[in-house]
Amino acid sequence: MTTPEDRELLEEVAKGNAWLRSVLCTLARRGTKIRREQPERAAELLDALAVWPWFKAGQFLFDLMEWEDFMVDGPVPPELPSALDALAWERLARRLRELQGLLDGAARQDADLLGVAEQLHISVAEAAAELPPLEPGMHLYRDVALGVVASAGPALRARRNLGG
Repeated sequence: MTTPEDRELLEEVAKGNAWLRSVLCTLARRGTKIRREQPERAAELLDALAVWPWFKAGQFLFDLMEWEDFMVDGPVPPELPSALDALAWERLARRLRELQGLLDGAARQDADLLGVAEQLHISVAEAAAELPPLEPGMHLYRDVALGVVASAGPALRARRNLGG
């Protein structure tokens, strides 16, 4: 018999799973949009990404953990416009620089990879532009990867505009 604390913990885990499912499905839908609207770009990006070990490991883990089932089973989760938005990229870049500094004593810690998030002026509405429905199938991991690329674009454009 579960205790009240067990039920509370399970509710928190369910909330985390729902959030993760929304993130993955949002990224996949962004990738689906690129794959549908810009098939040549999608093919070039996937060819370039496919040689990297982290991409191959991601595909392996995606399949091993059966994330496709996790993503497509049940009702469609709400779109999450803040998934890998400018602020998230800023935080991720900061953490990656910290990790690089731990592994590489010569790494610079002071350069700000994506600039100040408030200066990026990327609206949630821009990030939440019309997205197609999720498409289950063998290409779902690749759609998630393309969605990451699509999410980075606005932040990188803003960085260039800031002279970074």
